[in-house]
Amino acid sequence: MTGKNRDEDKRRVRRSGAELTSLGRYREALAAFNEELEHATDPDLLVRKALTLDRIGLFRASLECCEQAISRDPDNPDAWFVRGLTLYWHALMADAFRCLDHAVSLDPAHGEAWLIRGNCVYQLGDMDEALRSYEMVIALSSEHPNAWYNRGVCLADMGRFLDALASYDACIRINPGVSIVYANRGVALAALGRVEDALSDFDTALELDPRDLTALNNKGILLSRLGRDEEAMVVLNRAREQAQKETFPRKVW
Repeated sequence: MTGKNRDEDKRRVRRSGAELTSLGRYREALAAFNEELEHATDPDLLVRKALTLDRIGLFRASLECCEQAISRDPDNPDAWFVRGLTLYWHALMADAFRCLDHAVSLDPAHGEAWLIRGNCVYQLGDMDEALRSYEMVIALSSEHPNAWYNRGVCLADMGRFLDALASYDACIRINPGVSIVYANRGVALAALGRVEDALSDFDTALELDPRDLTALNNKGILLSRLGRDEEAMVVLNRAREQAQKETFPRKVW
């Protein structure tokens, strides 16, 4: 095979791996990536393979791919990002943060690294630093719904409910179909004394997802505070039944 043909084959395999991953055919994608790695030392290819391994839960193998990529190119921000992301999924927040912090030091415009960095420090209890991370994502991409939502969660946890409302509003404008955003906006509205608006948001959340525990629980509590005890009991019973099937969703995304 000529050098030109080998190069063409490498490009074909790389496209195939990416395409197969996008189609959810992860095992076939791994085979395609492995074939090219027999002939190439491209750290970006290792990063793509690591992400594919993450998709099928092979986290240890994914971390090994990231470490190989970093050994070949220590200044590759995507390799540090995927390593941090994998550690984040393992709930190793401090280790994940160090990787993600290094990723954004290498590439300050890496929005997804900033987002997961924010999630890590949120879980570690540093609201100010989490807020800074989410605001960096928004500065890079003002139409990022997760960043607006997570910013709202941070602000609400800090007691800044009016600011949180603005973030939830922005998230809903971009992506109006997610129940938990309405549920948490309802919590902020209730904290501001806007009871009817809060109930309306809880109802919208439950229209989108009748199993939304945040909406069920907070709607029941609010109805009870309003003296609407029979309605509250019905909703809280639904919340208890749902809580036996699943836990409350994580706060940031």
